[in-house]
Amino acid sequence: MVVTSARGGTGLRAYLPIEGRAVVEALATVMGMVETAVDLDESGWQRLAPDFVPASHRGLPMLRLYLPFIDRDGKSVRWSRYVDVENHPASLNWFEATQQVAQEQPEIRDLVSCMGELDESTAEALRDAIGDMAMRCLRWVGYGEVPIDSPVRVHGQDYFAADLSPADVEAGRRVPEFAWDVETRLAWGGRLYPDSLIVAAEPPIFRQLRNDPRLDSVTARAEDALPGSVGD
Repeated sequence: MVVTSARGGTGLRAYLPIEGRAVVEALATVMGMVETAVDLDESGWQRLAPDFVPASHRGLPMLRLYLPFIDRDGKSVRWSRYVDVENHPASLNWFEATQQVAQEQPEIRDLVSCMGELDESTAEALRDAIGDMAMRCLRWVGYGEVPIDSPVRVHGQDYFAADLSPADVEAGRRVPEFAWDVETRLAWGGRLYPDSLIVAAEPPIFRQLRNDPRLDSVTARAEDALPGSVGD
């Protein structure tokens, strides 16, 4: 029996009883998730913003979401405290942007990258954007978490795939490097130990994130490059 993907026609579903259709729909959804996972390039270093979201989501508006730094007291410090992110392209490099600022405000040198660990405000904003969406995610195997299935190769690194759970988007938890939904509404991706994420989102979610006062973000264009992470 041939099962169509979640994105393609009805196939045999129309000829099956309700119980059989439910099974086929479930299999199609899983197939759709797998297809989306391999829409990310397997090869090494990637630069451009669209490379960090699945091909299925690259037609959506994109933004770069900046994850706060951590100061000597363990408090979160947003990029916008020292850099007007709205006046820079999404390819903003932290070190280049703060070179002159550091001479006048040397405390900036004490900031360390969050290395992908979410603060409470960012975690809440992401959870609000996700809502009740079912999403899949990829986590780097190098963080020490044991994968259940065979790893997935993305950008020259091995990741394991799993359903995105609420616990994955909590304060103090390192955000998965890649996440996406099957219905092509929301996806994000970043480098190892990310200091920021490239987010692709349908217009309502895009506007929600861009206008969220809890976040630092800027609209990303297809030609914008994502610099290496400050924490890597």
